[in-house]
Amino acid sequence: MEKNILIIGLNSELAQNVINELKVNNWNIYATSRQVGLMDKAVHEFNLDVCDELSFLNLKEKLNNLNFDVIINFAGIAIASAVEELNELDLKKQLDVNLFGLLRILKYLTPFLSKDGRFINISSMASYGIFPFLSPYCISKAAADILLNLFSVESNIKTVSIRPGATATKFWETSLEINKKTLEENTKKFTQEKEFLVKNAQRNTLHATNPIYIAKKIAQIIELKNPKSIYNVGIDSKFAKLTRFISQDITNSIIKFVLKTRIKRKK
Repeated sequence: MEKNILIIGLNSELAQNVINELKVNNWNIYATSRQVGLMDKAVHEFNLDVCDELSFLNLKEKLNNLNFDVIINFAGIAIASAVEELNELDLKKQLDVNLFGLLRILKYLTPFLSKDGRFINISSMASYGIFPFLSPYCISKAAADILLNLFSVESNIKTVSIRPGATATKFWETSLEINKKTLEENTKKFTQEKEFLVKNAQRNTLHATNPIYIAKKIAQIIELKNPKSIYNVGIDSKFAKLTRFISQDITNSIIKFVLKTRIKRKK
């Protein structure tokens, strides 16, 4: 029996790795990004900007009567800032992609799901809100998880939130470019912290969890007949989950200690 999947955010390196896993299992793969021509002819590519409602309307026309067994969203960006330095426009940009982008996908594309189809969102361990100087990203992922869960309750459509830990992809290089102005500003107060963020992102690009491992886990979840609502993928993500079971004060003390220790180590 043929299975159709729609992948949002084909420019994601992780999405491309997942596609390579799904090809082995004979999925009909449809994918969207802001530019086409990223994959071979086995993937049906469409243009979509998750921040543009007109783009969704154009895509709906092209999809016609297609039905999907799975729709999975990889689209996302990460904006960094200390809270007291956070520019409102930067926060709005973050939410426009990770939160309102998800909302648009749910509104315009889930009607294309088959009767027993499911919607999967690639969230992040950042949704636990424990990463200093990444509050915009944490906020967007936490809010997106809430939105996704309540959508599932209201619509009776099965949804899955996959929360990977740090993954060794170009996402970190892209994030450094997006945050270049913020990270290079010499505000004196957070100089060491910004230097740490840059070095940590560079390290993650090379030494975080192998994206092929994460992709295999995501592909396995896609294949499941009755998946859970939440999956933590990666050891660091599972540790992040543990903070839900201890007090906020203890969590904050641990975070401050770890951050201080790691900054000293990077000097």
